[in-house]
Amino acid sequence: MRIALALLASVPLFAFATVQAADFPVLPETPSGQGDPDAMVCRAPQALPVSGALGPKICMHNNVWLRLTMTGQDLSADGKSVFARPTVDEPNGAGNPDAVTCRKPVALTASRVKHGPEVCLTNRYWAELGAQQKRIAINGQVVSSRINGAGGTGPDGIPIVAANISPAL
Repeated sequence: MRIALALLASVPLFAFATVQAADFPVLPETPSGQGDPDAMVCRAPQALPVSGALGPKICMHNNVWLRLTMTGQDLSADGKSVFARPTVDEPNGAGNPDAVTCRKPVALTASRVKHGPEVCLTNRYWAELGAQQKRIAINGQVVSSRINGAGGTGPDGIPIVAANISPAL
């Protein structure tokens, strides 16, 4: 037993050290969770609201960051609470490409009683949608906003329906 303890004591401590947070990628804003769900990603320290001092660097698996993104939530600067992300009417991809922007739920009915989902995507993705002439529909699905003429399938494979206008009465 004493030999085992003596051997254990002679092993350098770094042999038992776990991977430190410094080994993980650090993003300036809350990570979106895109990529390998099991990868660890860190958010750089954020300014605390009252003191202005920096909170801790927060490291979590991408699957946790993704759950926050998909539910329109963010983690506070101190890492102790979750809050709703601010929303905008028409995201356009401006700003940090890796930052997440959420679109406000859009009314599904004329009475504005029922709304579609809040949609949260990275600014890079919002910009790509605009460049590809696509948008997020009221129900949260990606649709084409291209006008491709009379019926058929557009170049991106999205069906296009022809609309004929009746003559004036």
